Amino acid sequence: MRDKFTRSELEMVYQYAAPTKEETLAGLKEIVPVIQDAQTKAVVQSTINRLEQIPEPQCSKFIADTKAHFLEERDRSICRRIAAAKAQTVRAKQPRRKETTRKNPGLDR
Repeated sequence: MRDKFTRSELEMVYQYAAPTKEETLAGLKEIVPVIQDAQTKAVVQSTINRLEQIPEPQCSKFIADTKAHFLEERDRSICRRIAAAKAQTVRAKQPRRKETTRKNPGLDR
């Protein structure tokens, strides 16, 4: 089922995810009239159309699964950034080797 949705549509499902299909659709339908950007409006409308085709309780499960997937993705991203920051801190605290400066670098052969 997820393969029928584009990444942008899945992001809309995640952003407006509610406990039920009706609540999620209501949130999405509420924003359609105020969206200025034609492309965004098309994505939201397409998301609505696709969700309306999924029967309950599969739709509510799909919405919950999509939200969980995006939350896991966010958490993994946070963990990666924390690990990278820690590694950078460790590297910054390591003493640097002093490089010897040669007076005549071309003559030392």
